[in-house]
Amino acid sequence: MLDKHLNLQLSDWMQQEDQPIILSSRIRLARNLENFVHPLMSDDETSEKVLQEVSDVLSEQFKAIVLRDLEVNDRQMLVIKHLVSKELLSHQSGATFLNDDESVSIMINEEDHIRIQVLGRDLSLDRLYEKAKEIDQLLDKKLTVSFDETLGYLTTCPTNIGTGLRASVMLHLPGLSIMKRMGRIAQAINRFGYTIRGIYGEGSQGLGHIYQVSNQLTLGKSEEAIINDLKQIVEQIITEEEGMRQRLLDYDYIETVDRINRSLGILKYARLISAEEASLRLSEVKMGIDMGIIPSQPFRFNELMVAIQPPFLNTINETLSINEKRAKILREHL
Repeated sequence: MLDKHLNLQLSDWMQQEDQPIILSSRIRLARNLENFVHPLMSDDETSEKVLQEVSDVLSEQFKAIVLRDLEVNDRQMLVIKHLVSKELLSHQSGATFLNDDESVSIMINEEDHIRIQVLGRDLSLDRLYEKAKEIDQLLDKKLTVSFDETLGYLTTCPTNIGTGLRASVMLHLPGLSIMKRMGRIAQAINRFGYTIRGIYGEGSQGLGHIYQVSNQLTLGKSEEAIINDLKQIVEQIITEEEGMRQRLLDYDYIETVDRINRSLGILKYARLISAEEASLRLSEVKMGIDMGIIPSQPFRFNELMVAIQPPFLNTINETLSINEKRAKILREHL
């Protein structure tokens, strides 16, 4: 089972046809154990005890992967697939518990003792939250979780205190990016306690015009309110993106067609290509297919965005540079 989690570029839960704008959704719950200091202040012995206690509860239903048992490249694969965070890699006792289709990842000893993550393909955040809540209740029956009657769940970072909930949606927004509207969108939703980040979360870039929209605050609102407000914001962003794509067709048609076909040509014939450029070109070709500029064809955008990242290219046994391997994969696909 471990080989599957490392070798498959796309998790089973993502094995569906790509959607035009919504790429995935995520619910994450942050929890800490009352009897242990928080991970940022704990020693290795304490972290090992936390891992053991959680393992006693989860090991029957989930596959445990302790990161120190993996090669560096294998750990990076899990980050690229969004199954663990970059921050978890720095913890000696960092681990994750995965279900078979990788839609559930429960990180241990990251910023908090436990981070329950449930992933899905569409905007069904309510369904994902129900699944996360089931796991939360399973843990709560066997472990003592840090909770305050006034503040709610106690977390390492003050911004997560309360519900401990982070709800997020991954969106493909080339129209808004090309028209330079992302800054305005970010300012607008910040006023309501929501934020836009890059493809790999806080501090990352919008690689391939992919952005995460999520809540910033977890205190003072119920889980249901956070999720409902996020869905409304995402639906508004989708409307804005659709408007920008239509504007590109109405007012910049030749430039847009040229941009998309140039990207298609580069992907088909390049012999060297960086991850940044490949992501940009893949994004523009996907937009072209979704807008009807390029005839519909098998084009696995999500899978290719993973396959072109260095950890997966490092497993290819060829005497080529990373940029050569990336270009070859893209040529063969197209």
